[in-house]
Amino acid sequence: MIDIKRTFYTWSDTQPVAIGKTVSEEGQGLVAVLEGGVEKVKPSGGAAGEKVVGFSMFRQKTFATSAFVEDKIIPTAGPFEVELSNTNLIVGQLRAYSFADAADFLVVAGPAPLAGQVVVDSVHGKLLFNGPADGGKTIRVYYRYTLTVPQALLHYYEAPTNMPDPNFFAQVGVGKGKGRVFSMYYDMSVAWDGAGVVPHFGADGKIVDGGVGPEIPNARVVSIPTPVDPYLGIEFLI
Repeated sequence: MIDIKRTFYTWSDTQPVAIGKTVSEEGQGLVAVLEGGVEKVKPSGGAAGEKVVGFSMFRQKTFATSAFVEDKIIPTAGPFEVELSNTNLIVGQLRAYSFADAADFLVVAGPAPLAGQVVVDSVHGKLLFNGPADGGKTIRVYYRYTLTVPQALLHYYEAPTNMPDPNFFAQVGVGKGKGRVFSMYYDMSVAWDGAGVVPHFGADGKIVDGGVGPEIPNARVVSIPTPVDPYLGIEFLI
């Protein structure tokens, strides 16, 4: 999903969606494919050689996942466990940062994390730390989780019942040119304020740092996610 109040493009148009492809996310990275001599678009697959077209512009009826950022303090007495505000975390989409160490915790399978490590219970939204080494530290946790139907309606409402589905009509709005996008569809495990971050499109058109997928042309990070603003801001020129 994107924050439409802060997102802008100098050029937007409607393009046909490639046969058999589905645009499932607002702000999804789109790439070009020729079919019958006509350019169509599809979500990036995070593959080398893809040609970036822009970002999808549409509002699906309901949202399935969301990004979340929150600050927590690791307990100083056992169990050295932090309970997050949400459950059903998406595996591989979590980053836990220690302010005291100015470093990320290493996610491990467990069951007993060492200093600087964390075990993630994705189903119940709980993090287990090494108490003697890391107890009392303030941490910032970035993660993506699966929304329940009530959560989706409460936080993001529901689109009008007669709102067109771009996949039904096999076309989608595409934002391109020079602009900024404030998106929740990004890799939560990345330190977006780190040196050398280069925004790319990964699998399913998600914004990632580097990798073999196509680089977003002339892109740079202009706003990093925080507990009060979980959107990632990217400026680009496509």
